[in-house]
Amino acid sequence: MLNNIQKFNTVKFISKAKNEKFLYNRNIEVKAVAKKNVSKKAITEAALEILHEKGIAALTMRNIAAKLKVQAPALYWYIKNKQELLQLIGEYISSQIIFPKKKNNWQEEMTELALEIRKVLLSVPNGAEIMMDTLPITKNRLQLINKTFEIFYRAQFPEHKIFTAVLAINNYVTTYVLDEQRQLQMVKLIGEEEIHKQFSAAIRQMPADEIPYVYRHMLKQEGIINTETNFLAGLTIILKGIEGGIKEEK
Repeated sequence: MLNNIQKFNTVKFISKAKNEKFLYNRNIEVKAVAKKNVSKKAITEAALEILHEKGIAALTMRNIAAKLKVQAPALYWYIKNKQELLQLIGEYISSQIIFPKKKNNWQEEMTELALEIRKVLLSVPNGAEIMMDTLPITKNRLQLINKTFEIFYRAQFPEHKIFTAVLAINNYVTTYVLDEQRQLQMVKLIGEEEIHKQFSAAIRQMPADEIPYVYRHMLKQEGIINTETNFLAGLTIILKGIEGGIKEEK
């Protein structure tokens, strides 16, 4: 009886040792593959490819690992979770923004910067959404924020007004592009003609005297509403509003 117990324990010990050796070798193998094929840059590039090919819904650690031809655990040597992945993409977006040359006219300089930010956000599917869902805690993002502050400081704006002005412009640009990208996704999904058809039908179901201004303005809209022209028009209103608030205070 004792011999049988000893044999059982011996077999159990050997089996455990083999299993631990297998896991150890497996970890070594995963780590070796990770070092060979994976880096934060490679992860970011793979994530961008997936965004362009399939959209943000397909942006998973498993799909990125498949794109890099490694197992998902290899990614965790570089990023902890999907939130860190989004942070990497947010930093990439910020790194692509080229700052305008300094100008004497702060509104012109701010307009150029806003247009550049919009262009870069539009170049990455769900770019605005990703920026809104991540924290501005990386090098290029902080430099971008600093640049916006700098423009107002050089224009000699009152210290206590600058933060509010920067916040207003940042919110406008990001939310405009967010709506713009969602509109483009909807156009791709159901078509521009169908969107206008449904929108027009919904308006005409209500009497014109109940929503006269909707009839007056919204039925006249043709094509995509969120365009660069409309973006600039809204931005101009904000910039003039900021300037007007400063003049009133003086």
